[in-house]
Amino acid sequence: MSAYADVIRGMLTLGVGQLLTWVGAVVILVVMPRYLGDVNLGKLSFAFALTALFGLVADLGGATLLAKEVARDTSRTAALTRAVLLTRLPLGVVAALMAIGFVWFTGYDEITKQIVYVLCVGTILTAIGNTIGGALQGLQRMRALTASMVSGKLLQAGIVAALLLNGAGPLQVAYVSVFATVVGAAVGAIALRRDLFRHALVDRALLLQVLAAGLPFFVWQASLVVYGSVDIVLLSIMTGDAVVGWYAAAYRIIMLPSFVPTIVATAAFPALSAASHDPARFGDIARRCVQLVCLVTVPIALGVLVLPDKLIDALGYPAAFAHSIVPIMLLSLHVPFAGIDMIVGTMLATTDRQRSWAMTGVAAAFLNPAANLIAIPATQHQYGNGAIGASIVTVLTELFMLTVGLRLMPAGLLPRSTVAYVGKCLLAGLLMAATVLSLHDLPLPLIVPLGGIVYAVSSLALRTISTRELRIIVRDVFGRGRLSQARPRQVEG
Repeated sequence: MSAYADVIRGMLTLGVGQLLTWVGAVVILVVMPRYLGDVNLGKLSFAFALTALFGLVADLGGATLLAKEVARDTSRTAALTRAVLLTRLPLGVVAALMAIGFVWFTGYDEITKQIVYVLCVGTILTAIGNTIGGALQGLQRMRALTASMVSGKLLQAGIVAALLLNGAGPLQVAYVSVFATVVGAAVGAIALRRDLFRHALVDRALLLQVLAAGLPFFVWQASLVVYGSVDIVLLSIMTGDAVVGWYAAAYRIIMLPSFVPTIVATAAFPALSAASHDPARFGDIARRCVQLVCLVTVPIALGVLVLPDKLIDALGYPAAFAHSIVPIMLLSLHVPFAGIDMIVGTMLATTDRQRSWAMTGVAAAFLNPAANLIAIPATQHQYGNGAIGASIVTVLTELFMLTVGLRLMPAGLLPRSTVAYVGKCLLAGLLMAATVLSLHDLPLPLIVPLGGIVYAVSSLALRTISTRELRIIVRDVFGRGRLSQARPRQVEG
């Protein structure tokens, strides 16, 4: 339990920060569709997706490699961080030029081009911020990592809301996004300054090593970004800005609860890396992380599935965003799949099986756009909404990833009891969904807590929540808090 308690401490620290960024995300979620409209939201979402795709060139898996290697040997923090930065900066410039060239030669409108130009600067800055974040994650300095994430996101939400309320457009939102990236990276750099300025040799051999060792992580991350962003690019090419806006609004709503598996995976990565040579400890952490993700994401997915129209109304979106309802329902199904995929990918990466997982991602990156080339035009023709096709393909892609990922897992790592646990979560979620559906005519602020009570009671009855284990976790987390806090200070030297 003490090993898992370290993960819980990390999740609690990250959770506080993620709660704050969640508040910022809610602000963005409310104001952007409402004040930009579907067309301008579509332009902005396309620019973000395009620069994310080309921004892959600027990373090459360096941040993930850095987190893993630093967790295994903190004495190499300075040298590895500098090596990653030295390789990523020129690659960031190349990525920006590629994105600029794409919109220039494909003939996009002037506003879209200008948004892309601004976000290309953010591509370079994001590469720096991700590198700093990777080092902090490897050192398990979750407070500093949280501060880095929160500062930029909250500032972005506040400024964007203020600008949109005063008539600003998508270009101004892009400028704010870049500024927020600068702030977040600066906060992280300040926290890492002792390590960055230590004397550490960075020679050509280390630079080449970083480039080569990061490639398996790059392949995996590239596949994630490709099948996570290429649908928006294809929607833009094959439909129009309004359809992209409908899909983007649906996806933003669905991604709002994604901070839960993100927190679990971020906190678990260094702990699993450190426990990679202890099968019993590793398996215990992995099993508990999967269970936690299922316990949280299943009710969220089922709740969104039965309440999409209530969400649209509560957010005050214009009438055109009624076209987002069906995509929201479809995308809600992929929330648990995506959450478990994060944990599975983390487990495979920390057991040095990242190459096999990366190849799975490559397969998904090919299958996803290929399926979208069929699904988007078909649903656009049939329903006037290509976002429906993109949503279907997203769910199928996550299901494919989960199926292959589980087959790649070492035998016995996730026992049958874990499958039974997932089934119990699903049963509790279905009971909650049936209750929520029967209360559909009530106001949303009343439905949500009632659904939560039903799920909590059902979980206790099905023993997916154990009061005894909760007491043990609380004892280990808070009873050992001083010891845990001493470790980062020893590492920082």
